[in-house]
Amino acid sequence: MRITLFTLLLLTGTVLFAQPKQNSPYSRFGIGDPVNQFFANQAAWGGQTAAFHDPFHLNLVNPASYAHLRTTTLETGLFAKYSHLSTGAGTKDNWSGNLAYAALGFTLKSPINEILDKAKSPWQLGMGLALTPYSLVGYNVQTIDTLPDLGVVINTFEGTGGTYKLTWSNAAKYKNTAYGFNIGWIFGKSVYENTTTFADSLPTFFNNRREDVRINGLLWNVGVQHDFILETAENDKTVPTRYVTVGFTGESQHKVNSTFDQLFLRSRGLLSNGQYDDADTLESALNVRQKITLPATFSIGAQYVKANKMRVGAQFGYDAWSSYRNAARPGTFRNAVSVSGGFEIIPDYASYNNYGKRIRYRVGGYFRQDPRVIDGKGLDDLGVTFGFGLPITLPRQQTSFVNTAFEFGKLGGGSVLEETYFRITIGFTMNDNTWFYKRRFE
Repeated sequence: MRITLFTLLLLTGTVLFAQPKQNSPYSRFGIGDPVNQFFANQAAWGGQTAAFHDPFHLNLVNPASYAHLRTTTLETGLFAKYSHLSTGAGTKDNWSGNLAYAALGFTLKSPINEILDKAKSPWQLGMGLALTPYSLVGYNVQTIDTLPDLGVVINTFEGTGGTYKLTWSNAAKYKNTAYGFNIGWIFGKSVYENTTTFADSLPTFFNNRREDVRINGLLWNVGVQHDFILETAENDKTVPTRYVTVGFTGESQHKVNSTFDQLFLRSRGLLSNGQYDDADTLESALNVRQKITLPATFSIGAQYVKANKMRVGAQFGYDAWSSYRNAARPGTFRNAVSVSGGFEIIPDYASYNNYGKRIRYRVGGYFRQDPRVIDGKGLDDLGVTFGFGLPITLPRQQTSFVNTAFEFGKLGGGSVLEETYFRITIGFTMNDNTWFYKRRFE
């Protein structure tokens, strides 16, 4: 089982570097489209992370949740997204998809050892590693204009790339309060290219501007979760069966490194070998080192939980994007708030003759302000979600899950460019409780 977990983690981590074939014109701005860091479980009921913890699922956004793990857990996921883009000039449909994340978390105190030792400590410890996409750049847009004295002018805008984050999580829990921190390394490269074709000139000539931006740097965030116990198990007063969790996550501004290359050419055309014909370099800049300032953020949430029966919660978040600075890709950004809520219901987690009663049913919704400001107008992202947690039993009777999440949303309603989207995420959660187990030989 351990070999399987490591193999899957390595394979999914490798495939994460494959770029999805997306077409999102908004990804021209900033460092690209931000990627939510929560997994399929949380996505299905609005993306709640601040107060979420579970002994069998990972929550990367709030590292304090790792202290609640009671098994070694591997989470991988993949997604498919359909986008309908519309402007006053027309519409465009696009499908994209890729592996969404790969994460491994484990408890540092095996519950099996606690049973065998007949000693339960008030302390619990957890740790994890994760590889996730952090932002995505992908677009291909063309405009055609007729200008006085110039005739037909064709502008083509293309962008590819993005950034990824490798995260190390640590957490400790004492009695009913858990604390945690994430240390992450962000890295990646994005390419932005703008080609202007003067179609009516003799001979036809092109202006081509290409910008390569490489990013790397250290990120971190901290989290706290506290359980207010309302009820405990009759046969074990240390096991809560009904409680309210309040959670908080936050991070300060981060300054990450950026290396910027720019090349501006004028030529008479593109040759079959990919080179420009009779090209003149109008502007060139190589290995320009700069700093990018990423914003401070925080979120706070609360969840009411009835163990193995239901949970319901809500969350508020704030991102100070007005402090964002990127000399290579300047733009206008605003501070952004987000609100989400939802619930999960399990009809009968122990049912042996009705699988439908063991399924976890999830419903939620969200409102998120996108920090990018386009033509003086902020973008809003509004959506509804639902999904299922499908339990599966692996060898040695270890319960694992296939989690699904379905999101319907609209980004930029009322703006020049609107995106209506449908996203499907399928996550695989595999649990193994034999790690760090102290075997005894009589």
